[in-house]
Amino acid sequence: MIKSRKSRLVLISLFAVFALTMYLMSAVRITAFDGNMYAGFFRANEIYTKLPDASERAENLLNYLKGGREINASYFNEKEITHLQDVKGLFSLSSMLLFLSMVFCLGIIGYAFFKKDLPLIAYCLIAGGALTLVFIILISLLSLRFEWLFVKFHELLFSNSLWLMNPSTDKIIVLLPESFFKMAAKRIFLTAGALSFGMLTAGLIVKYMEKKLNGVFKQH
Repeated sequence: MIKSRKSRLVLISLFAVFALTMYLMSAVRITAFDGNMYAGFFRANEIYTKLPDASERAENLLNYLKGGREINASYFNEKEITHLQDVKGLFSLSSMLLFLSMVFCLGIIGYAFFKKDLPLIAYCLIAGGALTLVFIILISLLSLRFEWLFVKFHELLFSNSLWLMNPSTDKIIVLLPESFFKMAAKRIFLTAGALSFGMLTAGLIVKYMEKKLNGVFKQH
């Protein structure tokens, strides 16, 4: 067991931050690459009447964001393609952050397991789940002013104004209007919330069963 209180607090804090990153990146990617979500949105919002090839456009877009080399220039204009290049860069970054956060989370839990420090494992899981839930609640409250949050989000992530689209010339805003992103944001929050609640629950279970599990550790 790790004796230093400072070392334990550092590990718990690091785990919580990495868990928050891991669950947010997971939720974003799970939501963004859910093809059924796009099809359902298109049907519910009559996108097919405006863009009969909406599914083909969305499929080409998702394949590109997943790592495909080219985007169909007949679906999107030069401004849209340039913006999508920026978006693809963000998704590549999210993939890297997801991988690194998973590695660090597993590393910290593995280290605590090696030290046979069940309380540390429990507190890491509890802190990771709790921090993510608190973050989601705060962002959910901010999303009550979704248009403001949407603008601030783009201003933070993009160094240009290419994300400002014109429905009369830019088809991507017809394909994916603001209402789509509002729906997607809710799904991201729910997904991340479910994942973090699972981690929090696991931490509470480990804490509750600490004495029994310590007995198993001592036998080994």
